[in-house]
Amino acid sequence: MHLIKSTLGNALISVCLLLTCYCSGAEVISPETVLVASTPGDDPMKAMLSIPAATKVDFIRWHLALRNMAANASEDTFALNIIFGEGEPGTPGFKNGGEKREIRGSYSITKSNSENLNGVIYHLKSFQLPGEIAFVKLNDNLYHLLTSSGELMIGNGGWSYSLNRKDMVKETTPLPQLTNTSSIFPDTARQVIYDGRTPCQTFASDHLMKASSDCFKLKWRIILNRDPVTHKPTTYKMRKVVDNAFKDVTGNWSITKGVPGNGNVLIIRIDPGKGKETVSLLVGDSNVLFVLDPNDKLYTGNGDFSFTLNKKP
Repeated sequence: MHLIKSTLGNALISVCLLLTCYCSGAEVISPETVLVASTPGDDPMKAMLSIPAATKVDFIRWHLALRNMAANASEDTFALNIIFGEGEPGTPGFKNGGEKREIRGSYSITKSNSENLNGVIYHLKSFQLPGEIAFVKLNDNLYHLLTSSGELMIGNGGWSYSLNRKDMVKETTPLPQLTNTSSIFPDTARQVIYDGRTPCQTFASDHLMKASSDCFKLKWRIILNRDPVTHKPTTYKMRKVVDNAFKDVTGNWSITKGVPGNGNVLIIRIDPGKGKETVSLLVGDSNVLFVLDPNDKLYTGNGDFSFTLNKKP
C-alpha cells in the first residue's frame, strides 16, 4: 500500500511539472488571448504588414493570438493571420476568397505616459515585418492600433483600427484616459464629422432601435456643430442606416468630464431628448471616438466591425 501511495504521489508531482505549475497553487500559464478585427487596407497599413503598395486592398481581416508564456520563458509570442483583398459587394467577404498570410514573432509590453498617449502599449516584432506593430490597451476586451509616431490610427467610414477580444471577459476596470489633451478639438472648426460602421444587434437592443434579426451592421455619420465664437458644443445631426433605411436624428450635444473610477476621461453625450436613445462616446483623441453602452462601458466589436467612429478629413 505504501508503494502504491508513493507511486501515485510521484505521478501527481510529474503532472504538475508537465503543466508548468506548482502543486501549492502557483499561477499556471495563461491561455492565449485572441483578438479579431477588420481594418482598412490603406497605404500605411499595407506598409506595416509588408503588403505591396500596388495591391488592391479594401480591408484586412485580423486574427491575432497573443501567447503569454511562463515567467521563466525567454519571450511572449504571437501568431497573426490576415486575409486581405477587394471586398465582395453585399457580403462581409472578399472576391475570390482574398489573399492569406501568417506572421509569427514575439511581443513586449511597455507603459506610456506621454502627452499624446497614456496606457499599456503592446509591441509586435517579427522578421516578416519591416518594423513593429503597436497597439494600446483600452481594457481587457478592446485595443487600438497605433501609428509609427504613437498616435491612434484613424479609420474611415467602413472600418476602424480597433482590435476586439474574440472571447470577451468580464470587464471591471474604469474607462481609460488615452490623452492628456484638455480639449478634444484643438482647431476652431465650426463643424466636425465622424463616420463608422458598428455591429447592430447589441446596440439596437440597448437603445430601443428597430432592427431586423438579419441586421449585422449600423452605418453612422455624426455631425457636431460648435458655436462660431466660443467654439462650445451646440447642435448635432446624426444619420444611422439600419437595414438599408436611414434615419436622421437631431438635438444637442455636450462634453462631460469624469466617470466613477476616472475623473479625467472626456465623454461626448449626443442627446435627442429621448432617454435611451442618447448616445455616449468616449474620446480617444480628437480623431477617434469609442461607443459606450448605457452604463458608460466600452462596447466590444467582432471580426467584422468595431464600435469605433473616425473623424472625416
